[in-house]
Amino acid sequence: MRKIAITTGDPAGIGTEITAKALRFMPLRDNIILIVYGKLEHFSDGNKVEKIENIQQAVHPKVIYWIEIDDPGVKIGVPSKLSGQVAYDILQRCAIDLKLRKLDAVVTCPVSKEAIQHNHPDFIGHTEFFAASSKSDDVIMSFWGPHFNLALLTTHLAIKNVPIKLTPDEVERKLRFIYKEFSSHIDTPRLAMVAINPHAGENSAFGNEDEMLTEILDKLKSENICIDGPFPSDTFFAHQARNYDVVISAFHDQGLIPFKMVSNEEGVNVTLGLPYIRTSVDHGTAFDIAGKNIASEKSLLSAIDFAIYLLNPHAYEINNNYANFAAYYDQYMGHVNYEEWVSYILGEFHKRHNSNPQRILEMACGTANISCLLVKKGLKVDASDLSEEMLKIASHKRFRPHLFQRDMLELLPAEKYDLVLLLFDSINYLLERKQIRKMLNNVYITLQKGGIFIFDITTVKNCEQNFDGFVNLEDEEDSYLIHQSDYDKEESLQLTKLTFFKKKGFLFERFDEVHQQRIYNVTDLIEMIESTQFKLAAIHSIGFPDNLLKSDLRQLDKNFTRLFFVLEKK
Repeated sequence: MRKIAITTGDPAGIGTEITAKALRFMPLRDNIILIVYGKLEHFSDGNKVEKIENIQQAVHPKVIYWIEIDDPGVKIGVPSKLSGQVAYDILQRCAIDLKLRKLDAVVTCPVSKEAIQHNHPDFIGHTEFFAASSKSDDVIMSFWGPHFNLALLTTHLAIKNVPIKLTPDEVERKLRFIYKEFSSHIDTPRLAMVAINPHAGENSAFGNEDEMLTEILDKLKSENICIDGPFPSDTFFAHQARNYDVVISAFHDQGLIPFKMVSNEEGVNVTLGLPYIRTSVDHGTAFDIAGKNIASEKSLLSAIDFAIYLLNPHAYEINNNYANFAAYYDQYMGHVNYEEWVSYILGEFHKRHNSNPQRILEMACGTANISCLLVKKGLKVDASDLSEEMLKIASHKRFRPHLFQRDMLELLPAEKYDLVLLLFDSINYLLERKQIRKMLNNVYITLQKGGIFIFDITTVKNCEQNFDGFVNLEDEEDSYLIHQSDYDKEESLQLTKLTFFKKKGFLFERFDEVHQQRIYNVTDLIEMIESTQFKLAAIHSIGFPDNLLKSDLRQLDKNFTRLFFVLEKK
């Protein structure tokens, strides 16, 4: 079991807010335990948070643990000597656990160097702090992003001191170290060095530092340490950066300005050379927006994900479905009469119990439109989904249910719900029969005696009639969405490809999602249901009042585009 610390940074800044937002619906892994050090105002729903006194108490991967380090005298949005001391205390407490090897990685939220320096004038930054606390002589500040990765020869240093720091021996030592560190994470990495002076010095017309760089790079190349350059930085970032795995910059802003322009909210700061993994957000404390609930947690999520990846890159998997489509989902589902669906669902329950359900669970709830309507009617509703992006959208809605992140195949608590829902053909995402049987058994366990389970399917008719060879383009001011769908009759698979182009700064970035659904026929589903303890009470199509169980079951797939199954716990 690996343990990752998350330090919340300056308590007057946005660290507390983005930590809570990031962890609320984050999918928790079976082999990773997350421990928050600092201040945390957690939500009433989402992942469970447990306050502890020491790291030995953090034992379960499905719980977020929290070691509180705070002071009530800190004012949100107002950096001070006190907030700086709390931020430093957080780092110190975490550094002790790192030194004792009780942690495998640390992810840091931003601090104010100025605030910390009131009490600790030698504090320069996270990179230098962790280097000193771990007694690491060689560390490199690097940044990893979707377009290019960056390494810096110097970190937080005044520009006038850069040439003084970059002696030939120091540059050669750092370049060797950078090559070694990146080679441990990337197979045969391609590295490039950007020049220090304009136009790479133009034959010493603007200084001789780049002549020195050329000599060092030639020497390294003779030892099979290949680093191309030095390249004039003004043209390199525009045309050549994408051809390299790693770009090396001599000083902070030279590399970080282009990096942050193209990797906004997705870049991750990684300190190389420590005896543990350290990643960080690539932004500051943002005191001006602290406490306003508008700070984005995306960079922190990227930093946590990357720390998990670095701990075990071969076992790292991520499901990006709905990561981008979530923002379009409600617009795409605008044709659905949700009120009619809710009326049908409650009507089916009322037929059998002459009352409303006391406790409802909607699995794969998406943006929770059905659940919100049920809550609006005064009902107690829990709603889960695999996609944290869908849950975040749901969390901003009025009458939202109690939300939590969960795969629809995970075990559910016993005898808790009167009614369980799985709607909008979510069951079709289960591509294997054994998955459907597992889900059915889990739902059976969580239902009270006499409880009802309602799910719907998309049929062959719907796929052939509406989604085979389907292409649609959504054109908005700062984004484009291309939706393509095809039905593979032989494999009984509905394949949906979503291509997004989103404006980021001056550029458009492309994202792709691929969705697969298995199209089951009615008789196969009935066979799977009969292998469980459920009683199949009804099959319906909204708008048709009859129970279709009394009709020719082999024709239902051909006659209806969507079917609802009503199951009872005997």
